[in-house]
Amino acid sequence: MKKDRKYRKIDQLSKALDAKNIDKVLNYLDKDCIFQAGNQEIIQGKEQIRLLLEGFFKNVNATKHNIKDIFESDTFLVHRGTVTYTRLDHSILSVPFCDVFKMKEEKIIEYTIYIDWSELFN
Repeated sequence: MKKDRKYRKIDQLSKALDAKNIDKVLNYLDKDCIFQAGNQEIIQGKEQIRLLLEGFFKNVNATKHNIKDIFESDTFLVHRGTVTYTRLDHSILSVPFCDVFKMKEEKIIEYTIYIDWSELFN
């Protein structure tokens, strides 16, 4: 897969997350994808990831990812930046994040989000 295709794919993934388009997000994942967000437990498989995203999106009004950097190796793609959350009470929280994607061909097989969102639901 060409470098620019990977970059576009990750940019599209972020846009799908910001649009709360779970089906589109899942299209980028392998059916057995391993997913871990922050210090939450590791989950596996698209249906488990769907349930997690549905629950998360019910608890925030909006997200907006601002990607600052993207790095890659043969099997890994990393992007970092800031995500801004609009809470249900319309207050705003921006925090830095770093996502690490292990790729296999066209799909993400491991998706790890490094983020401190301890303030998000306070």
